[in-house]
Amino acid sequence: MQLRKIITLLAMAVLLLASVASAASLNTNANPAPQAKPGDISGKYEGVAKSDQLGEIPITVEIKNTDGKLSGKIESPQGPAPITSGTFADGKLTLKFDAGGNEGTVTATLVGDKITGKWDVAGTGGNLELKRVGTAAAAEPKKEEAKPAPSGDPITGEWDASADAQGMTIPFKLQLKLEGDKVTGTSTSDQGNAALSKGTWSNNKLAFSLDTPNGAIGFTAMLKDGKLVGDFDFAGQMTGKWEAKKK
Repeated sequence: MQLRKIITLLAMAVLLLASVASAASLNTNANPAPQAKPGDISGKYEGVAKSDQLGEIPITVEIKNTDGKLSGKIESPQGPAPITSGTFADGKLTLKFDAGGNEGTVTATLVGDKITGKWDVAGTGGNLELKRVGTAAAAEPKKEEAKPAPSGDPITGEWDASADAQGMTIPFKLQLKLEGDKVTGTSTSDQGNAALSKGTWSNNKLAFSLDTPNGAIGFTAMLKDGKLVGDFDFAGQMTGKWEAKKK
């Protein structure tokens, strides 16, 4: 069912990008909000769409106001959703958007540079909180140069990885570093970076965690024929398989 696919992909994006939602909100400090005319809703907004099922979903909304009629798009970890129609008057707005074949709705109010309200897609929804942001892109963090792994170290280095979430493949990258039996590093995808914690390497087995606002995601894997193959567990809410190959 299309809605199930949307929910699965959003949940996996949270899984693989533990700290992205917090990073997105911090970026608003680096990009001060432009001085908009009072009552002008046009612009770019960042924030979260909340729900009991999915937790907090980081989103970006671009709105264009033409004589009270709204257009634009909504970006989430699942991809872009075009705004198909919308109205704005007296500080109140309504939006309809295409969520992969399901019609989504937003009803909210604009106060200053903040939009708050409700969202819904086929009966799944919750609260919405957005804040106007600047258009300048945040500077990307400097990427450390990859160093060759020490002799006898099969873990240190960059890995191309993917996780299987109920038949849907989620690609990501791992940058790992082994010191003794301790493993540190980052997980990276199109949405951002997340630091590893509780990383260990023992008896040919790798284990690490990603801490998210919705719970910890535990990864375990064995090294077989040059590939990491194992399982993940998202706070008991979702489990699946994952694998990685060293670059």
